[in-house]
Amino acid sequence: MLKDFSIPEDWENIGLVSNYHTHNYLCGHAGGTVLDYVGEAVAHDMRIIGISDHCLPPIETCDPYFSAKNIDKQYLPQFAEAEELYGDKIKILRGVEIEYFAGYPEYYKTLTDKLDYMVLGQHLFEWRGNIYNSFVDGTDDRSVAAYFDSVCAAIDSGLFAMVAHPDLIFYRLNRMTEYMVGAMEQAVKLAAERKIPLELNSNGMRYHRNKYPTQQLVDLCLKHNASVVVSSDAHSPDALCDKYMRALYAYAKNIGLNVVDEII
Repeated sequence: MLKDFSIPEDWENIGLVSNYHTHNYLCGHAGGTVLDYVGEAVAHDMRIIGISDHCLPPIETCDPYFSAKNIDKQYLPQFAEAEELYGDKIKILRGVEIEYFAGYPEYYKTLTDKLDYMVLGQHLFEWRGNIYNSFVDGTDDRSVAAYFDSVCAAIDSGLFAMVAHPDLIFYRLNRMTEYMVGAMEQAVKLAAERKIPLELNSNGMRYHRNKYPTQQLVDLCLKHNASVVVSSDAHSPDALCDKYMRALYAYAKNIGLNVVDEII
């Protein structure tokens, strides 16, 4: 939980430039179409909107997300109407949020050839030959270190324009150890060196009882002057510019984080 964070009374007056982390109905746990989100962004005078719905990783999962092989049929056609209606008012970017697993270059190439950017959302990660889930498995030093190893590998791959909720691994954690903070610091340092923005995610405040972003992530980003992007992680259009997103953006700016509005 962030210290000294609050939602100001005048939150509706906090302007937003961009957002790169949004989902639509295809992922099975969100609502709205690309057109709905773009219309919402235009209504709030944003300059850039990136849509980054969940895409299946190159390993077998039970999620109802679309896969790289179906991107042309299920996902990209949604952008045509939005471009026609709003293309002269806002920059619209095609993206996905996806996990990184080494050894599948052709799968990721299928995506990068057709998209403007990819968001790393390491909900799943591999450790000791098994697949772990960041929402439930980050409860000891070794699993947390394995998670951040996977994040570092993803940053090294050069495939991703930003790292979504890098501190998601602490979702079930009651107390963060120095070892865990050290593991996260390695990822923050690498992201800073490669100029890959790390995300402060307002969804952790909106729906997840302030579980993230963590104060430790903020402190490390300040320490290493890492680029930071503030995102809504909107699962419905009305969350794109809500009080949580606006307040977190203002907070990040006010405490001196290296906030970037353009990641591409």
